[in-house]
Amino acid sequence: MGVFKRLFGEIILHLGDMEDEYRRENLSNDIAQCILIIAASVAITMLGLLMLDYLMFGNRLQLFHWMIVYRTVYILIALATIAILHKTRDQKLFDATVFTWSLLTAIYLILFNFTRPSNYLTTPFDILYPFGTYLLLPLRLKHNFALAAAFSIGTLFVDAFYKTEISSIQLSAALSSQILIHFLGLPAAIQMQSYRRRFFKAYLEQKDAHEMANYMINIDTLTKCMTRQYFMETAEKEFVRAKRLQLPLALLMLDIDHFKKINDNHGHHIGDQALQRFAEVVLEQKRAQDVFGRLGGEEFGLLLPNTTLKNAKLAAERIQKIWAHSLIAETLESVHSTVSIGVAEMSSTDCTFSVLLQRADNMMYKAKRRGRNRVAIK
Repeated sequence: MGVFKRLFGEIILHLGDMEDEYRRENLSNDIAQCILIIAASVAITMLGLLMLDYLMFGNRLQLFHWMIVYRTVYILIALATIAILHKTRDQKLFDATVFTWSLLTAIYLILFNFTRPSNYLTTPFDILYPFGTYLLLPLRLKHNFALAAAFSIGTLFVDAFYKTEISSIQLSAALSSQILIHFLGLPAAIQMQSYRRRFFKAYLEQKDAHEMANYMINIDTLTKCMTRQYFMETAEKEFVRAKRLQLPLALLMLDIDHFKKINDNHGHHIGDQALQRFAEVVLEQKRAQDVFGRLGGEEFGLLLPNTTLKNAKLAAERIQKIWAHSLIAETLESVHSTVSIGVAEMSSTDCTFSVLLQRADNMMYKAKRRGRNRVAIK
């Protein structure tokens, strides 16, 4: 069994934890594909069956009318299935809907066999349904196999016990054709599903590589926050969004006090530790939607979407107090630092983000002039 699983794993790729993501990513395409399959199968198959019904039962109008009703019921089921698929955005609902429709189709075709003479084999449908199930339905492989196998068993049962006037040679041919369909359809389905999964895995790997490249370009390697350019681009977008939706927006400008003295007295490696530790403090305190970047040297910016001046001041005071009590390094003496923070809120007269940035920067220098280690607001 273990050898079989390993061999099977070489043929069809199992994505593990990414399997659900794979199904969700392909859901819209799978829905469109199934709607097209259902519509085409109903339009082509029902037209052909009604023509065949007319040839067989044209002189028995009552029976022919019952066949029309029988076909109409299936058409209504197909239309209801299309309507459900068109509205669904849930993978489980999609799987259940497609599986139910395919199962009803199998039952419909098997029952259809009973409407034909006892010496008549419905060979085209006996071949097309299992093969189409394997190749066209974007369900899990085990569901495709279950549907195809159930249809084959039901069809062979009808042929063996109801089609009393067919010869043993015809029955053997029907059995052989069903076995052949599964031998051809199942490997083809495995290859197709494996190809789709390998393509998706390659897509994810390429996406991760692209995101890593963007991360390396846009993230400051020392402090792990945004670079100045990336911060400004992101902040400008948030500014435009806040103006359009008339939402509050606040900006904190943060500058580490006496940073040059830290470098001069303790060395640049301690200065780098100060920058790293300060960035860690802010990153721990900021919300997921906040935008944090290093604007140059020891100066940082923290943009707070959907935040008023009052709440921005509270956030700034929290960062200022935590940093004042943070230990940067412990050499022969403990190294501490403080920060000056300027806070400004977007006003109705601000036309660009740079205007808000200038006001926050002015407040930061105001905090410096007042003695540092404090928050100044406007």
